[in-house]
Parts: sequence; structure tokens; C-alpha cells
Amino acid sequence: MSEKDSQQRFTLPLQVKVSRRQALAYGRNAAIASALAPLLFAEAGGGEARAASTQPIVAAFSDPTALYIVDAANQASPQLVVTITTTATALQGQIQWSLLERGATQLNQGTTPFNIPVNSQQVFTIELGTLTPDYFTVPVNVVNQAGTALLTQTLGLGVLYPPVDGVRPQSSFGLGIRSEGDPVISKQIAQKIGVKWTRGIQKVQPQIVNPSPGVFWGQTEIDAARQEVETWLSYGVMPLGFINYNMPWNVELGANGKPVLLYQNRPKDLVAHAEMVYQSIAPLQDLVKYWELWNEPWVHGWTWQTGTAQDYRDMVKLIWDRVKPTYPDVNLIGGGSVSYQRDIVYAKGSDSIGYIDGSVNHSYGYPDPAQYAMAKTQIKMDKLWSQSQGHGGQWQTELGIATFNFPHLTGDAPLYGVARSVAPVYLLHMLAGAEEESPMRIFWFALSYDKTFSGGEFNIYDYRTRTPHPAVVAYSTMTHFLEECQLLEELYPDAKSTWGMLFSHSDGSARAALYADQVFDGTYEHQASGYTGTMTLHGALGLKVYDYLGRQLADGRSAQITLPLNSWEVLYFESNASPQVLKQILTNATIFQYTTPLLITPLSFHKPLDGKSTIDVQVENVTPHLIPAVRLSVQPPTGWQLAGPQLALALRPGEKRVVSFPVKQFVVSADNLYPLGYTATVLDVRDKQVAQQQGQQSIQVAYAPYKTVTVDGDLSDWEDIIPVSITGKATDGTTRTYKARTAWDDNYFYFAAEIADDVQVSNLPFEQNPYAFPFNVDSIQLVFDTLDKKAEDLLAGDAHYEKACATSVDHLYVATLASNNVPELHRQAAPGTNYQTFYPTNAPLNPPLGPLNTGTTGTQEGQINVVRDNTKLLTTYEIAIAWSQLPELQARLQKLEQRNVLDVHFAFSVEDAGKAPAVGRSYWTNEAGILESGAYNFAPFWGTGLKSTGGRVITRWGFTR
Repeated sequence: MSEKDSQQRFTLPLQVKVSRRQALAYGRNAAIASALAPLLFAEAGGGEARAASTQPIVAAFSDPTALYIVDAANQASPQLVVTITTTATALQGQIQWSLLERGATQLNQGTTPFNIPVNSQQVFTIELGTLTPDYFTVPVNVVNQAGTALLTQTLGLGVLYPPVDGVRPQSSFGLGIRSEGDPVISKQIAQKIGVKWTRGIQKVQPQIVNPSPGVFWGQTEIDAARQEVETWLSYGVMPLGFINYNMPWNVELGANGKPVLLYQNRPKDLVAHAEMVYQSIAPLQDLVKYWELWNEPWVHGWTWQTGTAQDYRDMVKLIWDRVKPTYPDVNLIGGGSVSYQRDIVYAKGSDSIGYIDGSVNHSYGYPDPAQYAMAKTQIKMDKLWSQSQGHGGQWQTELGIATFNFPHLTGDAPLYGVARSVAPVYLLHMLAGAEEESPMRIFWFALSYDKTFSGGEFNIYDYRTRTPHPAVVAYSTMTHFLEECQLLEELYPDAKSTWGMLFSHSDGSARAALYADQVFDGTYEHQASGYTGTMTLHGALGLKVYDYLGRQLADGRSAQITLPLNSWEVLYFESNASPQVLKQILTNATIFQYTTPLLITPLSFHKPLDGKSTIDVQVENVTPHLIPAVRLSVQPPTGWQLAGPQLALALRPGEKRVVSFPVKQFVVSADNLYPLGYTATVLDVRDKQVAQQQGQQSIQVAYAPYKTVTVDGDLSDWEDIIPVSITGKATDGTTRTYKARTAWDDNYFYFAAEIADDVQVSNLPFEQNPYAFPFNVDSIQLVFDTLDKKAEDLLAGDAHYEKACATSVDHLYVATLASNNVPELHRQAAPGTNYQTFYPTNAPLNPPLGPLNTGTTGTQEGQINVVRDNTKLLTTYEIAIAWSQLPELQARLQKLEQRNVLDVHFAFSVEDAGKAPAVGRSYWTNEAGILESGAYNFAPFWGTGLKSTGGRVITRWGFTR
């Protein structure tokens, strides 16, 4: 994710529209708090040193972390501790408690009476029983003799497998441990759950290292910093060095010419800043080999208000030139997101590119396969373009999701939604690193034991009760099974339903982590909408299996086991056999039975209906094994008749087939919406039914006839062209339906749309603010995929290309109405632009990014007319793109014969910016029912490729002559 944090809108996959600043402010505040912590907080020491609680009744556990590691028998015996303090009044009553497995199944309960005299304190230690690894909750209710509740509280409790002890420099398992929390107990938690990396050193802050010009820290401060690092190392955790913005005396003035806070703008003196970085690293270089140079340096954003792209490149080169000659083995980690690296750090043809050893990304969000694609892209770029070929590896220093990502779930369900997401996020990134042979360190955001912070909804601890949420146990389970393992391969590269990572443990035994993926149905929340079912393993003797919270599902004593598959719930496999043996079991001796083994997509009509029309349905096998037979039938719209009511086919894993049903009779829909039903029956080799899928999808006629139109804002010459429609929905339930048409002739591709919009949101014209992104305000994107091979597609040929990595855009244009009614048509992508976003100080590209020449002078590249009617609350777009800008498509159309159709991958999106009832971004891909994850697709290119942001542009659009 990248750029202009303070101005961008980020559409969350769950259709909650919030600003990117709101959604990602935790990233900013994580670093701000870290920068200010030495000035605002004093380390209180461990739990023993903390002031005694002044609360009259406190419920806790005998271990302050509320985490208990099992013994050799895989058991632990936690104790509930209730402390009751009286003053002038005696107190008599009961402590009522229960023990719930995952907040649902009651395992134990009890009642303890108390009778406490005045000015006394009594501590009640309650045995909860013998437990095996899992997550538990303990509701506690303390009542007086009259039955009045004095304390009602639910505590979280984790029973954990032992962690791998000691430092592990190659480990992937980092965690964003907040400086606000108790420092000793935070380290104890980190050690218990297997954290191996933390971000930042509190005693290394710019204001400590370089408090005034020419003055640097002394031995006392250096010793304190070294002691902090060594303390972390004693807990098995390695700190990533972190340069936390500026010295207070070296902050460039803000955009308004006034002083700003130390994190809000670039350094005023870049040379002085580079010296501060050198002085930070020098006395610690033997202990800390990796240093992150700046947090989220978004150009003209919240940390780089007036700084340019070239300023950032100049800064990291100055740091490189100052540090590397003396400490060549120190790794400088730069950037801020995959797109930031491509846009800024490695900007094609620009000065001072690539002066980093490794890069940073903040891949917040659900574990969509696009995260894997972006992580691979990150590695590819570092290896190609960094000065050390990515020697320092890749650092996901912030990522994760929060309970607000599950607004439609109730009770504790959002907490378990977060927990389910932990391991898939790590596994997708770890797989990218393993396949590209580059270390990948991943830091879930965040953990604060006993203090809140801005972004606290991401906290995986309940700071009020000082007890863990389920995500803590999910993290611990993951590190226990996967630390000290080498990821060898992903077992199902053709199956969109399933991810299976095969590992080799350091002792030669085998491990695996497998999960069923989630399906986007307008949100990622509904687990039942994902891939669910069972997997049955044969030859499973000796194979132990555990779920995502550590519950044992198989103990190795059965030759055949059947396991549940629920989306994003990782299953961990443990075997003393070799990885190759485990691979054979999971691939050749396993039967997957998904409730939805097929991805069924009725395709848009690619020309107006006539006697030769067909209903075309794309069917894909998303399972890891062959489907011997599928019987497919279609229920057409009312009044229609089809020639072939049912067809049968066999499908290999990942295979797509388009089945055509000839239309014998049809009825034209006035609104161009044709609701279809379908039924697919899946058969095994004995012709026995094993699954049946049913669904519905409305399809439309999506085409561009040969026709010349006048781009004047008057759409009367479009009336004989059938429009498509897409419907967007705001968080308050408001819906908007937009209509769009396309056409073409020998000179132009034409596009017209009518957009209902209550409030027009515009940028300043490009000439006044070239940093403003056109896709972040009211706008339309036109996306073309015309080339089978794209020179700048770094993932072409990847084994997971169709599953997760495909780039489905080679030309992308953004139309918007700037303030003062200035229409603009921007080039966002084309062959030669390297999937970069425009920044004024980058080297010009060929073709150039930014506004096309739509005027009457010079070489005209297009035409645009945007008319805003504030009375009707309607914006009308009319666009023409010259074929000189789309030469690949032009070449194909020149061969199109009369009365034939050329199918092209084309899609558009509509951005309705602003607060609700604005509906955010709506995608034709979503309306057409084709949502597949990929790499580069719609803009912005931070967050691109997710199913929730439009996915791949593989929707067919017919060009007719």
C-alpha cells in the first residue's frame, strides 16, 4: 500500500468505506508512539514491580500473561486468581466462574464463597482443571450476599505448545509489540508464543542519538540501547533497527510553511539526517544488522508532506554512502509498500534508484491470494533493481486485520475471524519468500499487554483484562509447528480452493500447513460462503493433525482420517516420515470433498441477441484433484428456450471450460438484465453424485458496436447502443446504479456513462496539483487487457500464475472532472510505464503517465467531455481514446470482418468518493460475476488485484463490426 496516506480512500473488502488514513492510521501511530515513548513513558519493570491495584476486586490468572505452556503430556493446569480488598465495610458473597472452550462449550464451573472483614484483602486461587492446547474463556461473576454483581468479567486464556527457544535469524515470525505495554511482561508473552522479531529499539530515537546539530549520544545512552537489545535477545527475540523519523531540530516546514511535528515531513537537512542514521547504527552494528529507514514515507502524505520522490531517493543514497563503506554487512531496509518501491525507490530511469538492501511492505487486509502475488513482486523488484540484489530480504513490518473487518459478525465471532486470518497471511508471504529464495520477515500488528493505543482495535490482547484474544493462540500454534522448518513447496498450484504448504523440519521430519480459501461475496466475513467440506486421508498412520488453535484432530493411530475444511482455518500436519511421503499422502492419497468444487460463471453476451446467440457458462475445477464428470444444466430467463438443456464434462484441477447452450427462443430485456439459474452435479468415477451446486447470476449484453459518436456531453447519439449497468452500495445501504456504453470506429474507442452522484468530489486541475491522484476522487477507470505477454509482468510463468499472480491490465485510463469543471483523461498504465504511478520528480516514461492531450492542438491522444448537473445530481462522461494509445487492440480490430465479434478483456470501475451515501468504488468485474485474485489490475496499485478491489480484468467484452 502506498502514497498520500492523508488523502486516500481505501475500500475495505467488507464494503466498509473508510479513509485510508482511518484504516491505516495505526501504522502511523505505531511509529509515532514509538518515537515519543522515551519522552512520555518510563519503563515500570515487570509485573512484580507494578503498583498494587487499587481496584477492590481483581480477577486474573496465576500467570500474568494468561498463557500456560503444556508439559510433556501436553497438559497445563491454569489457576484463576481473584483478589478482594475491603475498606470500611465487610463483604460477603460468592465468586462464580465457568470455563468455556472457545467461548462456547462449557468444560467446568464452580462457586467459591467469601466472607472478608473490614480493611482486609483475601486472595482466592481456583484450579480450573487440566487442559490441552486451545483457547478458552473464563467468565467471572463476583456477587455479594444480596446477589448484586460486584464484578462481571470474561477473561481470555491460552494453553500453548512450547515455543522454539532462542534467536532464529532466518525466522519469519515477527510481531508488532507496542512500547506502551508493560515491557517485561510483553517480552514474556513474546517468548511464550514464539516471536522472533520485534520492530524498533526504544532507546534508539533520533532525538536521543542527535539531540542538537553536531551533538551525538554518549556512552551512557549507547549502553542503555545495547542493554535493551541484549535483553530482547535473552528472550529469543531479535530487534529490527528502526530510524523513527526526524530529529526535532531537522524537520522541514509543512505544506503551509509552518513548523510541523517530527514525523510529519522529510528531513530539512538530508546530509545531517544521514549522519544521524550512521551514528545510530555504528555502536550497535555488531548486534543489529537490519535497519528500517523510515515508516511510510508517502510522498506529499502524512510523513513526507512537501518531500518529493527524488528527495526520498536522495536520502537513502546519502545514508547508503555514509553507512556502507564502514559497515558493509549492515542491511538498509527502505521503501514502504510494493507499489512505493516500484513508484519511488526503483522509478524507471530516475536518479539514485535502488540504494537499499531490502524493502518494506504493509500488507494490511484479509489473506487474499493477491498478497502472495504482491510479496513475490516485492522480491522480484529487490533482486532486479536494488544495489545489493535484495540481500537484506523483505520485511512486512505491519500487516493484519482487526475486529472492525468483521462488522456483520456478532459476539466474539470477529475475534475468531481475526485468529483464523493469522496463519494464512503468514503462509502466503512465507511461500513467496521460499519460492524466490529470499528471507521474508512478517510482523502482525499488534500486541499491547495492558495499555491502549491509537489503532487499539488491532490489539490481540485485551488490555483491560490483560488476557489474550484467540489470535494470540493462533500465532503460538503457527510458530510451534512451523519454526525451524523449511518451506519446500505449495502442493496445489492449480487449485483455487486450497493452499497446502509442505515443510521439512530441521530434524528431517515433515510438516504441512493446509487451508481452504475464502470466497468474496461482497465481503470476506461469511465463512460458510468460502470453500468448506472435508478431506479424507488414506495411509495416515503416524500422522498427527491440529487445527488453527492447536486442538488435536488426529493422533496418528488411524490409517484413515477425515478432517473438516473451513475457510482460513489452517490444519497443521506433523509426521516423522519424510516430506516426500507426506506429500504423497496429501496429494495422491487424499480425497477433497468440497460443497462447492466448481467455480461457475455465466458469461456476458458479447453482442445483441439474435438467432445465433448462445448462453455461455465458464466452469472451473477449483479442487486439487480430477473431477471425472460434471452434468451442467442452465435455467434460462422466463420465455426463453435452449436447444441443449444439459451437458457433461470432465475437468482437471484448475481447468476451465466454456459450455455453450444455443438459444432457440429469447425475450429482450428492457433493462439488459437476464437472470440465469444453473445446476451442476459432480459425479465420481462410478457415476455417483458427490456434490451439487446451484446458483444464479444476471448477465448483460456487453459490447462495443462500430459507430462514430461526437464527444460533446450529449448522449443522444448513443441511444441505439444497449447500455450495461453496475450497482454500487454504500455502508448505509444506499445504492447507485450506473449505466455505461461503448463503441468504436477507425479513429477511437468510445465510452459514455451516466453517474448518479449526490456530491461531486474533485481534485485541483493537474497543472495546479500534479500530486493528486485522479482515481481517489469521483472518476471512471477504463481497463484493457490486450496482450498475452506483458514485458513488465514480473510474475509471468509462475506456477501460481492463474491461481494468484496474473496481471490482467496493459492499458488503464482514468477520467475525472477536476475543479472549475476541467475534464481530465489520465494514462495510469500502458506498455512501457512499468506499472508505476505518476510522480512529478520521476524520470518521464514512454509513453508518459498523467493527462493525455485531449485538446485541439498538437497530437490528439483522446477526447473527453464531463458534464456535471447539480440539479439532477448527475455526472455525464463521454470519452474517446485514440487508437494510437491502444495500438495492440487496434491491430486486432483491423482484422475483424463484417458481422463478426472480437472478444476483448475489458472492464471499468466507477468511483463515488466521499462519505456515505457515497458508495465508493464499483467494478464491472463484480457485476459480471468474475472475481479472481491477481497482481496488477485496477488502480490504485496499492491493494490492487484483490477480489474486493475488482480482481483480475478477464471479463469479456464484444467488439462488433
